Amino acid sequence: MGPAEAIKSGFKKSFQFSGRASRSEYWWFLPVGLLMPAVALCVVDRSPIESSIWPSLGFIAISLLPLITLTTRRLRDTGEHVDGVRIPTIQLVGFVITLMVWRGFHDWAMTGFEDADGPGGFGLMIVFWLGSASLFLFALRFFALGLVTGSALFSQMAAPPHDTKHNRTSNPNEVPS
Repeated sequence: MGPAEAIKSGFKKSFQFSGRASRSEYWWFLPVGLLMPAVALCVVDRSPIESSIWPSLGFIAISLLPLITLTTRRLRDTGEHVDGVRIPTIQLVGFVITLMVWRGFHDWAMTGFEDADGPGGFGLMIVFWLGSASLFLFALRFFALGLVTGSALFSQMAAPPHDTKHNRTSNPNEVPS
């Protein structure tokens, strides 16, 4: 499958979790599938915490859907369990939500710092640093776990297709019948 066919197929099957996807289909669609959420993340509304972040998260989720469905089909083609895409996806979503909350918290605190003076300003500064440290640790946890599970998932995508006609054996020297 060539690049144009793979990209067209990836978008055409954006809501199809069943079936299989070849290695070439996956690898040709991957750059487009990664670029879409990155662009969506850059385009989302950058307003303060008072506005809802749900439309932004929905836009990012919709842009991730073709890649998630293609990865699910590719996992099925390699003979792996399709739940392998769930953990990295949850970590990615958690990381993005934590970053958005952190940005909103930062904007809220900076607005509060404008009027704070004396002990009130010092208290706000302590709340700001404790909140920022906590959110940083959450973001770091999501990032690290996502990196590990995403790397494992990424390596599974390079696996050859699972042969459904022959049973795989535990002995690599044994030829299937």
